[in-house]
Amino acid sequence: MRQQLYRTLTTRARFSDEEKLFWEDQCRHANSLVNCAIYQIKQSHFDFLEEQGNAFTSYWRGDELRSGWKTYRAKANYSELCSTLKDNEHYRQMAAQSAQQSIKSVVESIASYNGLVKAYYKGEVDRPRLPRYRQKGGLAAVTFPRQLLKYKDGCIHPPIAKEIKPDLIADIKLKLPSFIDSDWVKEVTVRPCLGEFWIDWVIDDGKQPVEVNPNLDYSQAWGFDHGGNNWLTGVSTKGQSLILNGKRLSSMNQGYCRLVAKYKQGKSEFYWDSNLDRVQRKRNNQMRDAINKAARFMVNRCLADGIGNIVVGWNEGMKNRSNMSKRNNQNFVMIPTKQLIERLKQLCPEYGIVLTITEEANTSAASFLDGDSLPKHGEKPATWKPSGKRVKRGLYQSAYGFLINADCNGAANIIRKVATQLGVN
Repeated sequence: MRQQLYRTLTTRARFSDEEKLFWEDQCRHANSLVNCAIYQIKQSHFDFLEEQGNAFTSYWRGDELRSGWKTYRAKANYSELCSTLKDNEHYRQMAAQSAQQSIKSVVESIASYNGLVKAYYKGEVDRPRLPRYRQKGGLAAVTFPRQLLKYKDGCIHPPIAKEIKPDLIADIKLKLPSFIDSDWVKEVTVRPCLGEFWIDWVIDDGKQPVEVNPNLDYSQAWGFDHGGNNWLTGVSTKGQSLILNGKRLSSMNQGYCRLVAKYKQGKSEFYWDSNLDRVQRKRNNQMRDAINKAARFMVNRCLADGIGNIVVGWNEGMKNRSNMSKRNNQNFVMIPTKQLIERLKQLCPEYGIVLTITEEANTSAASFLDGDSLPKHGEKPATWKPSGKRVKRGLYQSAYGFLINADCNGAANIIRKVATQLGVN
């Protein structure tokens, strides 16, 4: 059986005034329908807790003793919700399958909550909360599955509810990008974002993941260490090295923070307007462009060198509650390395490249040239001591006096972390 490899391509929608009013109305109904589904689930869940008796409990959050509903798994039956809400005003104002997709998104959120409840009782996460209501009068994404989408004259025509179809004064259609074949489309989502509408095209172009690429050597690897000004420093087992400059990203982030501070000066913390929408859109586009180009560069370098492995050092949650001063936080925390890793996870299977994410504890301190041991996070012995040291910023000195780039030393140690696992020399 062929493994499905779906892709999501995002384009900015260019609607006429009439079309924009229609999509605003649909997104507003989707937002309200989501709230109705959450309300139904919560009321059913609270009734269940009261039937159990003693529905409230006390718990500690930090140094504060709080009280609230007991933490139990919530029940969310998709079929029952659809049956309950099918006569709802917001459900009837949307195409049936589109409304069902909105309800399904709530059911998926409850499933995630139930997973967190299980992890909570194992002591792995903090006390979870049921999904919150969306902002009243806000907009939510509207999704259309393939079944009812019609293609005509280069456009996709989505289904429209019978209640509003007679009142339409414009032909509702979505322009299909020239690089997408109509047979590839599996799902279409229209979503609001920062004052604009965007269209997510979920497609299946028939390409399959490449298990083994005969042009790649899987005994070789590129290792990457991430940082601030040096966004990514790479070292290969063939003795090559490279650095992706992060100063441009830092400059973009500083400009973004400066403009946000300017527009919010003298206003509340939650103030937002169209100018801030524009600033945020520009920053998001810049970051997305940098991520795509960096991921493509890394993959192309592997293909050119015939190397079959990419190893990236990453500690999950390492940027949470970071306190490295205001400037260092801007230069490190706000650089979207995690998003780059997610992009690599999408891109590498297309070419048969094996992507490995490993924790990077002690890779910067240990000396690669001296073969220092690399204990995992939290497992470092009290007697552990690196053979080398950093003599100045960006320069590492081994025990025998050899000087190498400090980030290259870290990147090489990242490969050592998984060398045995991958069979890399």
